[in-house]
Amino acid sequence: MIDYVKLNKYLTKSEVEQLKNKIDFYSTINNATGEEVSMSSNGKRVLTHLLGWEKNMKIKLYPSGWLEVSGSLHKLFNDGKHNFNLFSKNDLIETVNGLRSALGINPWELKISGLEFGANITPPLDSKRIIDNALMYKGRAFESKFHSDEGRYKQVGLSEYMVKLYDKRLHYESQGYEVCKETLRFELNYNTMRRVNAYKVFYLEDLKENTHNLIEPLLNAWDNVLLFDPTIRQEEMILKYNNINYWTSLIEKNRRSYLYELKKLRYYTETTTFGIQAEVRDIMKETLDALV
Repeated sequence: MIDYVKLNKYLTKSEVEQLKNKIDFYSTINNATGEEVSMSSNGKRVLTHLLGWEKNMKIKLYPSGWLEVSGSLHKLFNDGKHNFNLFSKNDLIETVNGLRSALGINPWELKISGLEFGANITPPLDSKRIIDNALMYKGRAFESKFHSDEGRYKQVGLSEYMVKLYDKRLHYESQGYEVCKETLRFELNYNTMRRVNAYKVFYLEDLKENTHNLIEPLLNAWDNVLLFDPTIRQEEMILKYNNINYWTSLIEKNRRSYLYELKKLRYYTETTTFGIQAEVRDIMKETLDALV
């Protein structure tokens, strides 16, 4: 479901005052002049702003009244601590209504400029085996990443969105949480809103009615993952098709050959394996339909 969001809006003077009355803001002060100053990494002065927090949600308020709110609504639902459990549309509504009380303004009116949508599922195999065997997305190799907050994951970055795979159980149990069951997350992280807007999602309010429009694009993205099914038994297929270098060399030399071999792998997967990718898709769809 919905996780990270980036939201914005120009506030009226009364909304600014309401927000300041609710949130403890901080700013950088030049001790010599008493002026608020914010410096970029290259030493240049940039527009000053006030910074505050509501649990895990970052709140930036500029002198013009421009407001930016960012963070994980799923984590906010869990008191800002984690996002490994399920998070339904009803939970989303409860969380945003709670944010409304915390901010003193109506967050449903905020425009969405960044959005993560995905599914936390209990997979048919260990999450690690699935993630390790996810090789490519639309002909692009997955990269292994690490983030202090998100843990280890795999990612493919495109111009308008990123595709990510996580082992949520491994990450949060390393932090001392008791997750109890395998938890695989697959998500799309939209960094531009053209596709999201096409699904009739512009403002936070739109997620009340149109969250279901985000399900099919996520499932389609999973279909476009080149997953080597770990239940394949033929040794020659394992040596050939589970080698990322084999696939990248095919793309570099001849994309038609890549598509031909991909078609062969799909056939072998359908006829000689337990169909892990299809099973994960079914679990993902069932989970999301229930949450939305």
